[in-house]
Amino acid sequence: VSDDTDFTDGSMNDKTFTLTVNVYADGKVVTSEEQNSYSNASIKSVSIDNTELTKVENKNYQYETTLPEGTASTTLDIETENKYAKVTVEKIDNLAYSDTNANIKRLSTKKTLDLKSGDNYFKVTVTSENKETINEYKIKISVEKSKSLLKDEIMKNKVITAAPTLTTSSNNTSDESGLYKSTATNTGEPTYYFRGAVENNYVSFAGFTWRIVRINEDGTIRMVMQDGINSNTWYAFNSNYDNYTYMYYTNSEAKTQLESWYQKNIGSKSDLAKNVANGAYYCEQAKAKRGSSWTSGNATMTLYSSYTPDFKCATDGNGKGVVNASVGLLTYDEVVYAGGYYNQNNSNYYLYNSAITWWTMSPAGFIGSQSKVWNVSANSNLDTSSAHIPTCIRSVLNLTADTKISDGDGTKENPFIVE
Repeated sequence: VSDDTDFTDGSMNDKTFTLTVNVYADGKVVTSEEQNSYSNASIKSVSIDNTELTKVENKNYQYETTLPEGTASTTLDIETENKYAKVTVEKIDNLAYSDTNANIKRLSTKKTLDLKSGDNYFKVTVTSENKETINEYKIKISVEKSKSLLKDEIMKNKVITAAPTLTTSSNNTSDESGLYKSTATNTGEPTYYFRGAVENNYVSFAGFTWRIVRINEDGTIRMVMQDGINSNTWYAFNSNYDNYTYMYYTNSEAKTQLESWYQKNIGSKSDLAKNVANGAYYCEQAKAKRGSSWTSGNATMTLYSSYTPDFKCATDGNGKGVVNASVGLLTYDEVVYAGGYYNQNNSNYYLYNSAITWWTMSPAGFIGSQSKVWNVSANSNLDTSSAHIPTCIRSVLNLTADTKISDGDGTKENPFIVE
């Protein structure tokens, strides 16, 4: 029957009709896939300032990143598998989080994170759309620690103004241990040196432990290795010893051994060598002699008991003096300034190392048929030895004035870490 049929003539009287009514609803059938989506509380991606983080495995957190030093905040963007899932972010003190932790900081929905230097931890909670599934994730955001100049850290020490006693070992005086200042240098500019039982001059560099000796006049940092090279191997200063010329470092086999060690461990590695200053930092001038009758060619030497140490270096009568190099040894003078002295045992200053006897760079004179060189005994007193007698070699480097450290306070347990 059409919608426009006219029944006004009574033609439909006494007739029976069947009416079919179709009912339509706006709702749709929910599939199992869609039902799973409602229960989905998984993270699709985590981004920091529009850079997506890679998920990590086998750690007690799921995402991590490192941001440059000085970063104070960052924007965290979390995309969930189901865009209707609820996300909350909490800052936690550490990974051992518990609900009773009183130091939780609940963040705003903008998810702008305040950061501190070092490691920052966050807990992300994702609640599914139907609130039936809750997943937790942890994120580690590390901010590189601020790096400071090593020389600035050294200069945080109080500078001792009293003159040190340089006529005996430091443990035989009332000298205070710490950082001293001297202008007894070639330029007259000050050098700042450690003396006595110093415990905050440890440095970790190139896989070895070092002790800071002093800040040179030009701001470079001079340091000596705590132990001898090549696992405390003993070396002759010179297998030749029957002429005064063999008491000089530049004529020695010790120089050859030390430079070979340096090249292998530091010089051949650009990331390490960049921190080492090369130049006129070493001195082999013949200055203090052990015995009054000891000779030294054309060089004028003073008997040790009448000799006043300094940080100067000049060319002596044999044409020997400043040594230009990247690596070398300490001088007699530097050992005295540090706290050592001839024939005076001292186990209470920072150069003490009971495991070794070690060479300095300083000639001690010539007697009979033997060249003599100043060394430091296992009792840490200054002494002399014939050049051909094996002794350890403690490497000395000068770090550049702009050397930075990434961590540490200079103690044995927490040495300065060179960047």
